[in-house]
Amino acid sequence: MYFQCWAVMCCNVPEARVFKASRSNNFYLGMLLLILFLSTMPVLYMIVSLPPSFDCGPFSGKNRMFEVIGETLENDFPSWMAKILRQLSNPGLVIAVILVMVLAIYYLNATAKGQKAANLDVKKKMKLMHMHKHTHTHKYTHVYVHIHAQHALTKK
Repeated sequence: MYFQCWAVMCCNVPEARVFKASRSNNFYLGMLLLILFLSTMPVLYMIVSLPPSFDCGPFSGKNRMFEVIGETLENDFPSWMAKILRQLSNPGLVIAVILVMVLAIYYLNATAKGQKAANLDVKKKMKLMHMHKHTHTHKYTHVYVHIHAQHALTKK
């Protein structure tokens, strides 16, 4: 176990350049999310709507499978912890947390695009400065050679 942990920490080094299959892989991530959602739908349907069979272990004698969660909270956990977990599973809080996460993703995506645009602007400015410097250096060299040529002709 420790050897595997050490091997992963030492050998699993991320790449310096991230591979991207395309400029925007949002379509790919959207497809993965859709497939995940579609693959969990049968299980969620079964848990929420179908009554369990009479010999189905901890679910026997219950109308729905998810009733076991509330019963476990009431019987197996201290009352203060059950109260906290009930408050955390409040739909208003869950929806608010999901909205905050969506806004955070939108903000991070927007700032990443802004930083990418700023980087492109800096690269363009650096190229222009390099070309400008090269042009001035070439001009000054040409003027320097011209002046020395005239000076050499006047000495003769």
